[in-house]
Amino acid sequence: MLLSLLFLSACGSRGTFLDDFLVLSGSSMGQIDQYFDLDEKQHQRLEKDIDNDLNRLRKERFKEIAQTLRKIEKKAESSDPKIMSSAYRDLQAHYKDASSYFTTSTNTLISSLKPEQIANFEKQVRQEIKDTKEALNHPDSLNEEIIGRYKKGLEFWIGDLSLSQNQDIAKFAKEHPFPWKEKIKNKEAILAKFIDSKSSEQKMKAFAEKFVTNYDSVRTPEYAKAIASYENEVQDFLDSFWKTLSPDQKSRMKDYLLTRADKLESLAKK
Repeated sequence: MLLSLLFLSACGSRGTFLDDFLVLSGSSMGQIDQYFDLDEKQHQRLEKDIDNDLNRLRKERFKEIAQTLRKIEKKAESSDPKIMSSAYRDLQAHYKDASSYFTTSTNTLISSLKPEQIANFEKQVRQEIKDTKEALNHPDSLNEEIIGRYKKGLEFWIGDLSLSQNQDIAKFAKEHPFPWKEKIKNKEAILAKFIDSKSSEQKMKAFAEKFVTNYDSVRTPEYAKAIASYENEVQDFLDSFWKTLSPDQKSRMKDYLLTRADKLESLAKK
């Protein structure tokens, strides 16, 4: 939630450094403002700390991530049928590692929050939970949301999708629904832990650090099990989807990987 926003805001507002390898949509500082209504001083301090955290990430991890992209590109030349699921796991691991770099930004935000700002955050998250619960009454709309995410993510890598590929995505999404109910309960549980921690700044920081450095540890067991099963299904789908790529799509993916690897290596040297 708020910690994810910090990480995503770094991706979106600081030159899209991280979107290039994590296929993130990237949110902005504006989204944090939406939750907390930060004043000018808070905004400037948070932006400065995000810059510092991101610069450390750039120097320490961008070269390693570039190497992963080059490894994926080389696999694309082979007949490895597991290239997509392997890339999925590798990039997910980088995401988890990178998110831990924003502990300082998170602590800065928590230290500066006023009671009314925390209350506003709780209100907004509760409304989001309520909206998602209501959306469960319209599963087709939720399914379309998931399909849209899949399409956007795949087009990011390989360009325009064919009619049959679009149909394959829709078929998978229908036959393997996302675990929305478990996600809602997980979000409620995490919000409850956040509210419990607000009795002291130290408790909030401890919870925040745990969230940032080891998010899996704060998930409910039910959601952890459900999302692990779902991600396995996604990886199986990606491996089958790889077989449908045209030579042009594979070529675009290879070019994209090399271009982004070059950019990350260049940024790592600055």
